[in-house]
Amino acid sequence: MVTKEMMLAALRELGVAEGDILLTHSSFKSLGGCENGADTVISAMREAVGHDGTVVFPTLCQNDWEHVYENWHLDAPSDVGYLTNYFRKLPGAKRSDQATHSVAAMGKDADYLTATHGVTGLRYGIFGDTPFSADSPWQKMYEKNAKTLFLGCSIKFCTFRHLAEYIVMADYLERAKKSPDFEALKGEVWHYHRPKKYGVWPQIKSVVLEEMLEERGKIRRARCGEADLLLVGARDFVDLAMTCIREHKTEALSEYPPLWTIAETLDWLCRVEAL
Repeated sequence: MVTKEMMLAALRELGVAEGDILLTHSSFKSLGGCENGADTVISAMREAVGHDGTVVFPTLCQNDWEHVYENWHLDAPSDVGYLTNYFRKLPGAKRSDQATHSVAAMGKDADYLTATHGVTGLRYGIFGDTPFSADSPWQKMYEKNAKTLFLGCSIKFCTFRHLAEYIVMADYLERAKKSPDFEALKGEVWHYHRPKKYGVWPQIKSVVLEEMLEERGKIRRARCGEADLLLVGARDFVDLAMTCIREHKTEALSEYPPLWTIAETLDWLCRVEAL
């Protein structure tokens, strides 16, 4: 059985320190059993980051995707694991008000991270304009270089990849504004609100970034109970993802024909770069 002391030791081994913002993607069952259940994991995280730190969980709503915006409310269930639902309901937990990619947070920066989400700095893209806006928790965690923990799950679930995609596409769309063909170029981009019209999108392959980050010494690993743990800095991940898109590294991009192909996406990027 995993104890609080075991979890805390694993977090320390990973380099989690007081004052950190710690975002966790998780598979609770991967631990193989916890003394006192989810409280063991969460209390260890809160102790690891201390009074000046913040614990964050993604509380994404992904089921019933076609109606997620119209059905959203602050108590909507999270679709990304037991710990995320347990955590968001704890006294003192704050949740951001956004339908698809909300987070719940507890600690020093909880109010700051969750107070706005899609109010200002909207960015056009595949999940709508609000999830990875400039005032979103994802942007704020990136700016504060949060640490991202993968507890018993793969780095392929790293939500920060979408922040990188949105930032890059926002930059390209801003550049495209100088073109008389701007509306046509914008119309080629995949957007949530026109799901029947396919479009281009530079979706990152997180597993490829994992290999690249490993080579750069940017990943730390530990084990707790039966679970493998992995830690990476949000800024390291997002900056590398943006570089891969801008440098057209095809091995780091995904394609989903007929929704989009890498060739079509890179052609769009090249046309905007040529403006």
